[in-house]
Amino acid sequence: MKKIWIFLCAAALLLAACTNEKQQTAETIGIQTEASTQTEEEIVIRPEPSAAESPVPSEQPEEKPGPVDLDDFVGVYANGNYDFVTIEEIEDSYVMSVVLYRLIGMDGGTVSASEDGVVFRSVDPEGSPMTVAFYPDGEQYAVRVIESTCDLLPARTVVTGFERVESLPAPTGEYGEQIDPEPVAIQPRGHYVFQPKICSVFMEEVFGPDMCEAWMNLVDAVLKGEDTFACKDQYTYDWMMGQFPEHCLPILPELIDYAWDRENSVVDGVASFTWRIPPEEAKARIAEFGKQIEDMLNEVFEDDYSDFEKCLALYVYFSDHYEYDWDTYMKMYDEYVDYTSCYRFFQTGIGICHEISSAYSYLLLQADVQATTMSGTRSLDLAGHQWSYVRIDGKEYHIDPTYVLGTGGALRYFMMTDEKREEEDFYDPATFYAVSHYSQDHPHPDYVADDETFAPLWAYDFESFDHAARTVLCPMEQSEYGEWSYFRFDYSGY
Repeated sequence: MKKIWIFLCAAALLLAACTNEKQQTAETIGIQTEASTQTEEEIVIRPEPSAAESPVPSEQPEEKPGPVDLDDFVGVYANGNYDFVTIEEIEDSYVMSVVLYRLIGMDGGTVSASEDGVVFRSVDPEGSPMTVAFYPDGEQYAVRVIESTCDLLPARTVVTGFERVESLPAPTGEYGEQIDPEPVAIQPRGHYVFQPKICSVFMEEVFGPDMCEAWMNLVDAVLKGEDTFACKDQYTYDWMMGQFPEHCLPILPELIDYAWDRENSVVDGVASFTWRIPPEEAKARIAEFGKQIEDMLNEVFEDDYSDFEKCLALYVYFSDHYEYDWDTYMKMYDEYVDYTSCYRFFQTGIGICHEISSAYSYLLLQADVQATTMSGTRSLDLAGHQWSYVRIDGKEYHIDPTYVLGTGGALRYFMMTDEKREEEDFYDPATFYAVSHYSQDHPHPDYVADDETFAPLWAYDFESFDHAARTVLCPMEQSEYGEWSYFRFDYSGY
């Protein structure tokens, strides 16, 4: 009987243990199923449970500020510089008009609210899309250009100082009279003086000191109104007359020509030339050209700019002010073109690569930066091209003032190495030749551009540079509200 009792107790304990294990297994399975279900549910975006539904309070995400109320911006704004903004509400919609620089007007279009202000999408006077933002700027208002192809008002331009006014100022003058904007005088930034007698170190390295000396003697004779100058021999004369004017005084071919007796231009060390126009008229033409160059230098450069800053400032100036002459480029495929020159580029503001690069290098040379031209052949189609080449602090760089035209200041063509020059359009360094197109007659030293100090700039477009801080500012990304983040490049030491 005792044994039976012990057996029944053991059976009861065993049954209890099995029941407990099944409950634990079931609970475990339930947890796993619950977790799996939760994982699947997390894929679906659901609203947060209310406080009544959730036993544990959850952190609510910070709400983004909504768009502004356009009603708050309805009104007339002016900044005292003949820049105006008007926003009106007409039949439950908004109408906006913007006039900047008294030249560029936008109206119609679409008006929408952003987090910071008003976004206005319209077209410029030429019919191209333009988008601007109008937003509070301290106690005043400002206009920021977000999208534009207009040269006078490029993207990222900011016009400030707008305040609410009762109405737009009434125009002056008789009714129907055209009121032109008052001319704005360009304030000179520097005090550079035109140098009629210049010659780069590259010219001397390629052509030698005798030709450089003959060149200086020729310019002296021209400035004095004479027609003879000291020159070593006929060989020196021919090469100097053919190669130096375009690089060192672009107006000169307009004024003088070779001697009548071309084959005997030099007799006993004295060379001669002929005048295309009277010497006094030539002297006036040189003075006029010099004034043009001088004004340009003082508009672009400040007195204490470094050589790097001069290269950069002029590079951006070319990008904003000049155009490529596509008509001449296409004409060259059908006929011989003999009218291109560095001087033509200065007078017309348009040109092809050899005119543009010669002009860029000439202006740098006038500002005491050692510069010349460099040419090369593209490996893809054997097309030739010419750009500028500079020497700064003993190091050399390629700069392409032609390719930057119309890019808004793309820096990928600025201060390039040989490798970067080849990367941009496949110009083979083995085909590079400096200054002269006749490298077989005047081989130059093995110029090498391998300094990558400025490589970080190649990925960006130019915005501005700070002379005091020695930094270049480049836009990186634009937010949906038109705000930009920037890359800063430190060029201390250059």
